[in-house]
Amino acid sequence: MDDERKTALRAVLKNLGRTRISAGALELYHQALTHSSYSRQTGSNEGDNERLEFLGDRVLNFVLAEHLYRTFPEAEGGLTARMEFARNMNLARYVASSGSGLEDLILVGKGQQMTSRIVAGAFEAFIAALYLDAGLAKTREVIFRFFPPKTTRFSAAKNYKKELQEQIQKAGLPPPTYEPESREGADHRPLFVYVVLINGLVAGRGTGKNKADATREAARQALEAIRQRGSPV
Repeated sequence: MDDERKTALRAVLKNLGRTRISAGALELYHQALTHSSYSRQTGSNEGDNERLEFLGDRVLNFVLAEHLYRTFPEAEGGLTARMEFARNMNLARYVASSGSGLEDLILVGKGQQMTSRIVAGAFEAFIAALYLDAGLAKTREVIFRFFPPKTTRFSAAKNYKKELQEQIQKAGLPPPTYEPESREGADHRPLFVYVVLINGLVAGRGTGKNKADATREAARQALEAIRQRGSPV
């Protein structure tokens, strides 16, 4: 890691309230923001962020789940629905809009597109590095700098798949069907891709950590396309 990288990392960390950072901790933050495509392409022995992403995902979900539990007196199903705001696509958007500059420090290989999943994964890895460096209390504080108060009031009570089916039925068409398209990612952290078919044609494509997330996203995309067209087909 060169001096320019160290300076950039320290600047972002300072904005997040971390001013005294050891050399070892700085290396951890550097690794957290290094995608596997970069380390493979450069042959770097500094590692990538996959292991940190694994830990950060758990830390982030714990902090958010605890907050929702303490904030909303709902049953398990309602609380689970509220966790929708922490999905990859949303995480990437919050990181980009936070003004932290974190996304600008993510290293990816040449030709690798900076996807929402990569940004979300790097953010989760960063949370793991922060947790290991500063502990849970500081990590909790930083996490909520990325999520505006209204964010955690998000409710996914809207059932995209149910809404899509209702619209299709009103149009007199057969019910939509969901088919797997691919499975990507590491074995311990797979990413599923599903498409939704309306009248035999692909109407939406979704990705997620499991079938439920992927099909829900496919339905959401199909609904968005329907709104733009003004009709299901």
